[in-house]
Amino acid sequence: MSAKKPKIVFLLQYLNLIFFFAAIATITLLHTYTENFLDFLRLPRLIYEINPLVGNGWPISLHVYQSILIFSILLVLIDSLGLFFYSQKAWRFISDITSFLGFLVIWPTALFFIYTIASAENLRTIDLQTSLAYFTITFSLFILDLVTWFVDDQSFVRKRR
Repeated sequence: MSAKKPKIVFLLQYLNLIFFFAAIATITLLHTYTENFLDFLRLPRLIYEINPLVGNGWPISLHVYQSILIFSILLVLIDSLGLFFYSQKAWRFISDITSFLGFLVIWPTALFFIYTIASAENLRTIDLQTSLAYFTITFSLFILDLVTWFVDDQSFVRKRR
């Protein structure tokens, strides 16, 4: 084993793990209770409502959403594992790469929700709540991913010196 993990690594590994389990629990609850339960978190309905804004690409938009959702959940899990196995160079490298890819995917996703809020002329209140909730979630995930990427990158810079 190498030296002790920095405190920030302990914090980040648990934040990533909490985010992962919260996402899995929320998705499970939304699929278990399908009516009148956390309706503002039902993103497919929002995508259907903003169909004219995205160029009438309803089915394709849904598949893009599902891909980004799965990628984000896997990203958080891999980052968490990379931080739990911080002493192993391979895991730090994998975490570093996934964090960089997350930066490229999650930031535009957060911007999409801001765009939705900004261009919401005829959207219902619940659709605005959904956009705001998902912007908050994706922006929080972006910040977590950015900090994780920075910590992973710094560990490589220190190891090279």
